[in-house]
Amino acid sequence: MGTWDVVVVGSGVCGLTIAHNLQEHGRSVLLLDKGSRPGGRLASRPLAGALLNPAADTVVTHDAHVMREIARRTEAEFAAEPDHGARWRFAASAGDVARTWAAGTTLQRTFVTQIEVADSGPLRVVPHASGDPVICQAVVLTPPVPQSVQILRTSHLRVSAALAEVGYDKRAVLLCVLRGDVGGELASHESTLVDAIRVRRRDDSGLVWLEVFATPHWSESTWNLDANFVHSALLVEMKRLFPGAHAVDSELKRWRYANAVAALPGAGFDQSQDHPGIFVAGDGFGSVDGHPAGVSRAVRSGPDVVRALS
Repeated sequence: MGTWDVVVVGSGVCGLTIAHNLQEHGRSVLLLDKGSRPGGRLASRPLAGALLNPAADTVVTHDAHVMREIARRTEAEFAAEPDHGARWRFAASAGDVARTWAAGTTLQRTFVTQIEVADSGPLRVVPHASGDPVICQAVVLTPPVPQSVQILRTSHLRVSAALAEVGYDKRAVLLCVLRGDVGGELASHESTLVDAIRVRRRDDSGLVWLEVFATPHWSESTWNLDANFVHSALLVEMKRLFPGAHAVDSELKRWRYANAVAALPGAGFDQSQDHPGIFVAGDGFGSVDGHPAGVSRAVRSGPDVVRALS
């Protein structure tokens, strides 16, 4: 396979942003991701003939650089909003957006467990603890920060105290199809379990496809319970909210790292104290208040790493 200039671990929006920009600077870049598709939390799942998004379907940002970067990769069109800067609502499924974003990059599916660092010479990115290493000059870790921290620790590399304190909320998401009276104004329903419901599709037969987001507090409090309990509890809540409807089909998705709630506001990335060619980047960096959407923070982190590597 030869030696790559840069290996980027994770093909979420931060990893994709870094890969595209480094390639434009003439660098050879390999993306490694344990998932079967690019995009990270830009994910879609089929349910009863429709594609549902269990995470992002919108990007909100006030950062013109982020808007330009996303637009040039996806042809996104942002609409100005009085209080939130600008919003881009996906016209296609999140999975389709991710595939468009990833076009032109080199992606390999593998689970990275550690980085081997020698006193001299290139870095070795090791999959599955004992697989054939990928040789490179620099590595950028872009998964949720706790996962990147675990890779560093497994590699016997130091982790800064600030990096270890980056935290995420958890989120349970119910994807479901209801038949019957769901009503038009979902925001009017009060629930201690659910804080957002998105209508993805309706059809003439009375079916309604919903993306139901549990509150961070409830998701956290039920995290160690069996997933079947969480699934059934959310279905029961749907029956309470919409007594005139019944569930036709459903699926549960649980995000351990849904959105960074404690990020590093003073930097766009973290550089290893043990090796100058190892970086951590992603949505755990930047101001949470200034970039409420994790996608925006992840995209903003990418160019900072590119400048350090160029």
